[in-house]
Amino acid sequence: MMNCFLRILLIVFCIGYSPLQAQTKRANFSVSTTKKYPKKGETIQLVLEAQIFPNWKLYASDAQVVPGPKPAYLVIQPHASFKLIGGLKSINPHKQRDTFWKGQVVYFEKKARFTQAIQILESHTQITGKIIYQLCTTNNSSCVQHQDSFQVQLH
Repeated sequence: MMNCFLRILLIVFCIGYSPLQAQTKRANFSVSTTKKYPKKGETIQLVLEAQIFPNWKLYASDAQVVPGPKPAYLVIQPHASFKLIGGLKSINPHKQRDTFWKGQVVYFEKKARFTQAIQILESHTQITGKIIYQLCTTNNSSCVQHQDSFQVQLH
């Protein structure tokens, strides 16, 4: 009887766990480029934009207070057809001294925008990667880390 009860409890937990995981996603990213048809040798911008759920902050790629929130960063699959120029840049983030993190933090609310310069070495390429980022509630009582994968085809 106890064994049956444990199985039922396990099934209920597993069914309930998947929706809970989906509920922790608090930002939706879209990825584009400044040019869809770049020429060999051109430098373009990879543009990553996020819609951030209400009452959440998404931390910028800028250095943060240590210990503190983790900055956003990109992982791009290397390819001979392009090269990254510099690092991921946060566009117009908020900067504020935060009492929870005990220092200055750099973050976005509502919308986030990042860019990454890329030099095109061969036309007709594909850029594949992921952005890894941390979000916290506006009162910092709950933080989660996420990653969103993307693929951009250039002709």
